[in-house]
Parts: sequence; C-alpha cells; structure tokens
Amino acid sequence: MRKNATISLCVAVAALLLSSEIRADEHGFPFVLPQAKPLRKLSAALERNYSAYIAPRPEDNELYSLFKYTRLKGLDYHNHDGTISRRDPSKVIFADGKYYVWYTHRRTPTAPQGAGKHTDTIPSRDWDLAEIWYATSEDGFTWEEQGVAVPRPPNPQLGWRSVTTTDVLQWEGKYYLYYQAFMEASGTRGDDCPVAVSYAASPDGPWTPLNKVVIPNGSEGEWDQNSIHDP
Repeated sequence: MRKNATISLCVAVAALLLSSEIRADEHGFPFVLPQAKPLRKLSAALERNYSAYIAPRPEDNELYSLFKYTRLKGLDYHNHDGTISRRDPSKVIFADGKYYVWYTHRRTPTAPQGAGKHTDTIPSRDWDLAEIWYATSEDGFTWEEQGVAVPRPPNPQLGWRSVTTTDVLQWEGKYYLYYQAFMEASGTRGDDCPVAVSYAASPDGPWTPLNKVVIPNGSEGEWDQNSIHDP
C-alpha cells in the first residue's frame, strides 16, 4: 500500500510539473528576465543565453562587452553638440559591391530636453524625432551617408513621431526594414511603440511602408508589454 502511494505521489508531481510548463508556455516570456533558466520552451537565442554564458544579463557577463572600437570616417556630428545623432545600427550587409548599414538618425535644432520639454521640434530623448537613414562603404571604415531610407510619415500615421532601431532582412529578391514606430514622444509613457516594416526591391530603395503594425506589444507582465526594442 505504501509503495502504491509513493508511485501515485511521483505521478502526481510529474503531472504537476508538466502542467506548469504547459501553462507557462501559454503566456509570453516574463517582463523581468529570470536569473535562473525557466522551466518552459525557449527560443534558440534564450537557450544560449542561459546555457552558453556565465550570466543572462549583459552587465553580469563580460563576454558581452569585450569589443575593440574603431572610429568611423566620413560622418559629420556637428561638433558633437547633440543636434545630430546616429545610433542603433542594423546588421551590415554586402550588396552590389559595397557595404550597407541602416540606423536611427536625428537632426534637430537642439539636443534632447527630456520628456517634459519636448515639442514638435525639440526631442525628448536621443531617438525622438528620428528617421531611418543609411550609409554605404567600400572598406567598412570610411562611410558615405546616403540620406533617409524611411522618413517619419505625417501625423497620425504609424511612426509619425519617430522611426528608430531598425534591422534589415533580405528574402526572395526583396529587402525588409523592421523598426520601432513611435506614436508619441519617448519618455511620456516609457517607450510605448509597436513594430512596423517597409520593403524595397533594392537596398537603395525606394522603401514602401506597409502602414500597419506587424508585431504588436505584448500583454501586461510579459517581456514585450511596452515595446519590442531593436527589432
């Protein structure tokens, strides 16, 4: 009788663990990154994050930050007075005999003034009132800025306040830029913005916006409850 009870208890515990894992998979990944590997199905990137590195967060893992930096040539920063900003570059691709990169570009009359002082021309943060620009290079060190790839559309279209943090994909002869599309100044409610996309037949454009959200924000408490950064 005692043996049967032990077996029944083991079966019950296994069923509880299995049901917990299934329930966990029914919801998005937690907003706060767990320090220990959670008992749930993970993407390949998250599996590596927990199994291949000493810690899941960048600030706790020196392997994430040991890089050699080289100053690029060919880009003007207006004496670094904060009125011009380039940040959040995409992956670099090689096409038509040269390198291409896309990035968040802001050119405003003043440097960012904070969420409480923003206007239609004064940015709240470094990536506010920004557009997606691109540059090309023959050697990867000296770059020539080619101008805007994805402009901010008129209000109230998706991304009218700012389009930022893009990445590029190539698929079956077309190119796709995925990016954050801000509908309000960054900082007023965090970085509340969904993901949008534009596509083109050439890395030089012209780019056609899909004009709709392709990845909406997640539910409250999930990792993407406010936004999906650097899509």
